Amino acid sequence: FCVLPVLLTQGLSNAAAALVVLPIALRSAESLAVSPVSFGVAVMLSASISVLTPFEPSCILVYGPGKYRFADFVKVGSGLVLCSLAIIIVMVPVLWPF
Repeated sequence: FCVLPVLLTQGLSNAAAALVVLPIALRSAESLAVSPVSFGVAVMLSASISVLTPFEPSCILVYGPGKYRFADFVKVGSGLVLCSLAIIIVMVPVLWPF
């Protein structure tokens, strides 16, 4: 439930991406009989990683003046996304146990 929000948030707003995935994650947590809080936190954190494309408002601000290309965001953003996902996958179960 971490990769789908990241992919959706590249074209949608962070809140919209989270709202699409959150019901699925909460239902899955319920069927697995685990705490839905950890699943919800993972979805919310993952939905805030919108750095692969320049469609995020903060990325749009630097896109023109910095003369960046779309590929620049994908190159740099890929590493940042992988690092962020690794941290989320490792730390969410530690801080919000199942």
